[in-house]
Amino acid sequence: MTIKKNGSIAALVMALGVPAGMYPAFSSAAVLEEVVVTARKREESMQQTPISITALTSESMERAGINELTAIDRQTPNLTFTVGTGGGSSTVNAFIRGVGENDFIITTDPTVGLYLDGVYLARVFGANMELKDVERIEVLRGPQGTLFGKNSIGGAISVSTRKPDGSTEGELNLTAGSRNLRGLSLYGQTALTDTLSASVSYLQKDADGWQSRPGGDAGDTDLATARVILNWAPSDDFESSFSADWNKQDQNGYPNVMLSYRDGSVFGDLWNLLNPDSPCCTPNSDIDRSGAQGPLANDDVEGFGFNWTNTWQLSSMELKSITAYREMDALFGRDGDNSAYNYTGDSHDLEHRQFSQELQLTGDIGRLDWVAGLYYFEEKSINTTDLVVIEGIGVSVSYDNVQETSSYAAYAQLNYALTDRLDVYGGIRYTLEEKDFQQQVNSLDFGTPYVFQIPGLPVNSCDYDVANSYFDCSQDWSNTSPKLGLSYQLSDDIMSYAHVSRGFRSGGYNGRAFGSAADLQEYEPEILTSYEAGIKAELLDRSLRVNGSVFYNDYEDIQVLITRAGSVAVENASSASISGFELETTWLPGSNWQIQAGLGYLKDDSDGWVDVTGDYSDTELKQTPKWTFNLAADYHFSLGDMGTLMLRGDMKYSSDYYLNAVNTEELRTPSHTFYNASMVYTAPSERWELALQGYNLSDKRVLNAGFDGAAFFGFVEGSYNPPRSYSLNFKYRM
Repeated sequence: MTIKKNGSIAALVMALGVPAGMYPAFSSAAVLEEVVVTARKREESMQQTPISITALTSESMERAGINELTAIDRQTPNLTFTVGTGGGSSTVNAFIRGVGENDFIITTDPTVGLYLDGVYLARVFGANMELKDVERIEVLRGPQGTLFGKNSIGGAISVSTRKPDGSTEGELNLTAGSRNLRGLSLYGQTALTDTLSASVSYLQKDADGWQSRPGGDAGDTDLATARVILNWAPSDDFESSFSADWNKQDQNGYPNVMLSYRDGSVFGDLWNLLNPDSPCCTPNSDIDRSGAQGPLANDDVEGFGFNWTNTWQLSSMELKSITAYREMDALFGRDGDNSAYNYTGDSHDLEHRQFSQELQLTGDIGRLDWVAGLYYFEEKSINTTDLVVIEGIGVSVSYDNVQETSSYAAYAQLNYALTDRLDVYGGIRYTLEEKDFQQQVNSLDFGTPYVFQIPGLPVNSCDYDVANSYFDCSQDWSNTSPKLGLSYQLSDDIMSYAHVSRGFRSGGYNGRAFGSAADLQEYEPEILTSYEAGIKAELLDRSLRVNGSVFYNDYEDIQVLITRAGSVAVENASSASISGFELETTWLPGSNWQIQAGLGYLKDDSDGWVDVTGDYSDTELKQTPKWTFNLAADYHFSLGDMGTLMLRGDMKYSSDYYLNAVNTEELRTPSHTFYNASMVYTAPSERWELALQGYNLSDKRVLNAGFDGAAFFGFVEGSYNPPRSYSLNFKYRM
């Protein structure tokens, strides 16, 4: 492919920070491979897709040693993850451009949609999936409602698995490493008939924990997962694919520590009055040692799901039906005071079931490409929570939550080529969501339940049975969200675009225990309007790829999780404007070299809020670092008849940010850098390889989640990222 308009390209290269002298003097036979994405529901080059998108292929993830979903932020600007605050480690709590949510409760919807083969995953428990048969992950920034079935106000993470194609192949992986890590994974596919092919994948992994406790160490790994895919293609006009997956983990809770304690809290003072010989509380002197013991700290998940996708080719159109069902059971919890005493903690027993049906129709007529869809989704989740405040004196609380959600949506997006270089695109989405919520509140005394009558009255959409402390609530919300944009092909290798889009996250009910029935309130939907412009370029004879985007988000009625003395509730407490940019580059200096870099910048201007507990109008949005930067380089050495050797190093930098809405100083994560490296030897036959990988080589430890319970428990707690680790992986291809 030739480069046109050399003067314009040289100016662009200089503007993007590439030294001007590099371009005219550079010559390389290395050419970047085309990255194909399906962000707009059809296969197309990432460079022709007018969306800010980071795409990671199975090859690039394997080269980087990325084995789980939450590790992709190592290569994705303005993307951060946090673990769940309830003791579960396998949750996916994503923040894109400062928009996200880390609450695990069933009444809260994710702000970043997670999709597996086109199917929305409503609950984030157990969603930190291992990635042994994944073909591609696409991270789409900004609202995606005109292209995806479920609401995705902050962005979407789309995971695509490998579809069997009739070839016969297999792969075996054996892994050993730090903390007695042991892993086994298998993948194989073959043709069963001339029209039917199948694939099977399986993974099992075990490792010891890194936080020493009197009982089982926290942070351990004990999981298994499997997937079977059948693909039937009886003709050129029809294809049917069925997949079923299963996962199970049986682990201790994710390690947490007490960061600080201060006298004067309601329950802290009560505990100390009743237990003068064992007063609370002592913050951890070592983040990798804890005195916590007992039954609370669990991290168990078992899930199952199937996806049946049928595709018909209808002349110039394609009709696709995606039918899916998923279920998941989880038991997770935490010991909040980190001692042998049951002063405070919680345990959550969750059952989740969801069904979805989506119809997509895509086609083209002359210069017009289009996609339209109808979507139906239903969910039933049951969560029983035991909140241990002071065991044995009648102030421990048990509450049973049930939420049923029905969602209906219609969406469409059109792309029209006004000229050979200029396209206009636009879309619209209508959503109707209905939520029914029930709650039964009891108190426990040595395990014996009794009705805990709550004074006051709830919101009008809730019926309240005072004698039994039972609430029955129902409400619905609707929204219409548009999108409009332009894309212009500056040359064969440079495309620019600009668009405005709107996203929507429906309202809901506070779902936690409370001191007054008046705390059971509705919160309204939040709306995000995003303005984005970007450029995508392949330069230097397609050896350099540079993709950049700038954006401005107007974020209204933000659903904020606020902790006060006596209540933890979600409220529409704030609005904000968020602006910034992403810049991503991939460069092949030669046939054996590859260098990747990403830079992200965020500036949030939050209105905050003022309430009876204080003035929070000067707070920053949680999980919103101003700067993120990632850099990776790998080099392939030829060893002649002895095979090849690849050396790789990568780093990820993040500036400081807060982990909660009120910006508790103990819950500020400082600026930090993580370093990783790997060495991979591949045999001459390419049938087997041996990889040595190191993670967090500088052993940097920073907070990745936290909870401020000082108002009523007296302490602030948090959790840290895992310590330095190593692994040795043997792979054999059959």
